[in-house]
Amino acid sequence: MKTINCKNLAGMTLAGIMVLSAVDVYAETELMALLGVLRDNGTITQAQYDRLRGEAMRTVATSKSDPQTGTKKRRKLVEVETEGGLKIKSADGDFEFELGGELWVDGSLYQEDEAMLGNGTELRRARVSLGGKLFKDWTYAAEYDFGGNDAEVKDAYLQYDGFDALAIRVGAFKEPFSLEDQTSGKAITLMERALPVGAFAPGRKLGVGVLAGGKRWSAAVGLFGEPVGADTSDEGDEGWGVAGRVTYGVLAKDRQVLHLGASLAHRYPDDESEVRFRVRPESHVTEENLVDSGKIHDVDNTLSFGLEAAYVYGPFSLQGEYLHTSVERGSAAGDLEFDGWYIVGSWILTGESRPYKASRGRFNRIVPKGSNGAWELALRYSSIDLSDRDIDGGEQTNLTLGINAYLNRNVRFRANYIWADANPGADGVRDQPEIFQVRGELYF
Repeated sequence: MKTINCKNLAGMTLAGIMVLSAVDVYAETELMALLGVLRDNGTITQAQYDRLRGEAMRTVATSKSDPQTGTKKRRKLVEVETEGGLKIKSADGDFEFELGGELWVDGSLYQEDEAMLGNGTELRRARVSLGGKLFKDWTYAAEYDFGGNDAEVKDAYLQYDGFDALAIRVGAFKEPFSLEDQTSGKAITLMERALPVGAFAPGRKLGVGVLAGGKRWSAAVGLFGEPVGADTSDEGDEGWGVAGRVTYGVLAKDRQVLHLGASLAHRYPDDESEVRFRVRPESHVTEENLVDSGKIHDVDNTLSFGLEAAYVYGPFSLQGEYLHTSVERGSAAGDLEFDGWYIVGSWILTGESRPYKASRGRFNRIVPKGSNGAWELALRYSSIDLSDRDIDGGEQTNLTLGINAYLNRNVRFRANYIWADANPGADGVRDQPEIFQVRGELYF
């Protein structure tokens, strides 16, 4: 991945602050505090702070007088929301700017069996996101992750929303595939996505897509190239593919959901004609993959499909997926078939229910209702098979027990205990480690 210059990020932040330059007295307190923070951490200079502060304190008076008092009214130019982040929008709703971010810190202990996994800690995520609306019908998003000290582009797209129930998106974003992959990391039940999702979901790439949805359904399709920063050796042609997903909420109530969906992704690799499938053991601190197909050569194309279902009844939730990938090879070695599945159940002890967005076919983050937060218990079984014909990538099953503590809408703590069984592992022998991991999450 290509790195992002921090000065560029500061420039984008400064550009967002310029949107605030028209703010009136209704948002003066919030704006002055934000400008002070940006000045103190060096994002803007003292001179820029003074200029922006002066512009922000200007107000505009309407030419009309109050018919009762005869005094002139002040016209509210923007609205500022600070609950859960910073959001600014024009009074007419045509323009919006939102600044947010995530901070995840992980710690893992491994009871190793064969492979050396390595106890440790990790800055799992350190993301800054910018998003908003332009001229009413255009929206945009830009998200960067600084976890591991490398800046990496995540979402970066422009979207046109001028059609009823239809949007056109261009840029870097996730290919429409798999319920758990489409659900934000802020909203998935356990710390990491299940084994087959980590191995087979195509993830984010540069492309163009069409998204549609209604009260009970969603559909998305797109044409995609490579991820941001990917480069083919010797300047060869990049890989490309198409992906699509449809979902239907048989039930789509506030506390009762029955979700069904299907995904399809067809891809041609770049000029190197290679693909590889591997996945960490649902733990990210280690870089070890207990199952790994290795590089598969002479690949013509791959075809993946997924079936998904979820049911929510009050505080109880059940979700599962089956994913399958076919690899067509030009050699006499024959084509390959890999697959995997998972099922996860959860119970929110404090009575909240998983929020569902039918128009996008995914779940949103749980927000506690009471002042004491929300608590959730979860159990997942996942399985993957990366062995077929001459490829011996191994098989793995995981059983994961998890507990989530949602202290408020911005802070969550998680703990997972994983019993893993890779047979055989990537090194050709059976590996049965146990994993205990914890995470603290902050959203703003």
